[in-house]
Amino acid sequence: AGESGTMKVLRASSNRVETMSDLEYVIGAVSAEMPPTYHTEALKAQAAACYTFALRSRNEQLKKPDDALSGAYLNDDSSQHQGFISKEESREKWGDKFDTYYKKISEACEAVVGKAIVYDGEPIVAAFHAICSGQTESAQVVWGKDLPYLQSVQSTGDRLSPDYASTLSLTKDQFSTMAKKLGEVSLEDDASKWFASPETSKAGTVTAITIGGQKVTGQQVREAFGLRSACFTLEYKNDRFTFHVRGYGHCVGMSQYGADYMARQGSSWEEIVQHYYKGAEIKELIRLCQHLFHPGHQAFACAGKLDARELLRAIEQGRQLGGVAAMGIF
Repeated sequence: AGESGTMKVLRASSNRVETMSDLEYVIGAVSAEMPPTYHTEALKAQAAACYTFALRSRNEQLKKPDDALSGAYLNDDSSQHQGFISKEESREKWGDKFDTYYKKISEACEAVVGKAIVYDGEPIVAAFHAICSGQTESAQVVWGKDLPYLQSVQSTGDRLSPDYASTLSLTKDQFSTMAKKLGEVSLEDDASKWFASPETSKAGTVTAITIGGQKVTGQQVREAFGLRSACFTLEYKNDRFTFHVRGYGHCVGMSQYGADYMARQGSSWEEIVQHYYKGAEIKELIRLCQHLFHPGHQAFACAGKLDARELLRAIEQGRQLGGVAAMGIF
């Protein structure tokens, strides 16, 4: 692995598009998204997820570009796509541990770039999050879209994380102010009646809760109150509202803490990936270069790393552009 194509990233800090190799991109993404202290096999699993996510984004943008990305394939906003930091930014972030951490992450990424997580021949939506409730959540529950490889699975190691549980305690005034972000809420004098018992999924995600007469999702509550996840309980006691929250993130796909736990228990990165992305496969892509000849001139195009289905598609495109004169697969 380690051979790479080209990735274009829209950087939020400069609002400029930066072009780099796939490997350089994945190193920067993993550096931004996972603690370098995590086990090497967890870092490899993260690299596979970041690489696969980027491949899918690149494929989508080449087919139907998003004007907001200004020609890039994805941005470095982790709330929209996934994070990314440059080598220089990593140096600032890690200080005197830069050499150790950068070498560790680079080696993990070099071992994985070129290997994609696929389902039915296509790169998956390689979702990941920091910590789950002890069981990951399905895409159906969180995003309303059923994806066969993003189902709820056990991730018991997450409960050992020092950041597994968090609380938010609010006065009535504070709760009232934040609840107004949910819309037209009606909060009467009796604060104990401001909310009803929530509906939850098997993994503990709040799927619906009524606050001030408004039925909202757990994700809406998470955003309004700044909670770490939508897996929470709410109580009113001694004139205070208290959220008890488990996990950190949307809880779909690979749990990063869970991946680290599995790695420390002896699991390989491939086993981690196949645990969190049910039914998905890891495929090493082949590097294909097409030499395309047009009437009057010679053109050269490299399609990057493609799987078998994309290979056939590229060959057909080559024919349509004037015929494939030569191919190198290496």
